[in-house]
Amino acid sequence: MPSVRDMFPIFSYFCSVKNLSDINFPIAEELKQFEAFFAQTLKSDTEPMDSIMRYVVDTHGKRLRPILVLLGAKLFGDVNEQTLRAATFVEMVHSATLLHDDVVDDADQRRNKASVKAQFGNLSAVLAGDYLLAKAMLLLTEPDDRAILQEMLRTTAAMSEGELMQDLSICEDTDGDNEYLEIITRKTALLMRSCCAAGALSVNATAEQVQQISDFGLNFGILFQLRDDILDGEHTEQATALLPVYYEKALQSLDGFAASEITEVLRELTVFCAEREG
Repeated sequence: MPSVRDMFPIFSYFCSVKNLSDINFPIAEELKQFEAFFAQTLKSDTEPMDSIMRYVVDTHGKRLRPILVLLGAKLFGDVNEQTLRAATFVEMVHSATLLHDDVVDDADQRRNKASVKAQFGNLSAVLAGDYLLAKAMLLLTEPDDRAILQEMLRTTAAMSEGELMQDLSICEDTDGDNEYLEIITRKTALLMRSCCAAGALSVNATAEQVQQISDFGLNFGILFQLRDDILDGEHTEQATALLPVYYEKALQSLDGFAASEITEVLRELTVFCAEREG
């Protein structure tokens, strides 16, 4: 498996790759707040849906997207209720897309466990995904949420466009670098960009600060998907060539920020995503 350590010499600056829990230690308390808020928000008054939502909570992934929201806020201020709502919004949208994807792909496994589709059936998975999207919309209804909601909704639309572009690309057997980057930007990177922007917006960061952290999120998101494709054995030639480029871009995006505990977390998170094996 190609490693950015081998492909890109700057990686030698870092002695080792930390695990995710160690990287996130500076925001451990905020992550606990997020987990409690997320679980509470997913609760349903009906037992069939509540059972599925508990399963969604129990079978979660790395939480990278809400982590980026929290870090985007901590970089410029303190995590607040709006930050938690934004982080929960993005994780609910992400979870909904996974539920729908598993139905479309007829996937019985998700994160080495039975998918919601396999555990509860196709109809339940589709309805649970719709439930998550609707609940997410209800989270950002305050007047002060307008900028965050617009950012997230534009990105959610772009994600659907990216997935459709990818499907048509597979059908037509086209694989140009520009098209490949456009697809992974829309389907993955724009959401991570919006996570960083939402976190910054939640603490009233300046427009320049929002743009700076958004630039990092975009490059980080592309890097993340490139590594995903290498691990999945998809577009490996293109992804392997582009990985060191976007690894450097992500790190360079942080150069405009003053050194701090949070910028160090973002650097270590970049290394983690470039080197991760799953």
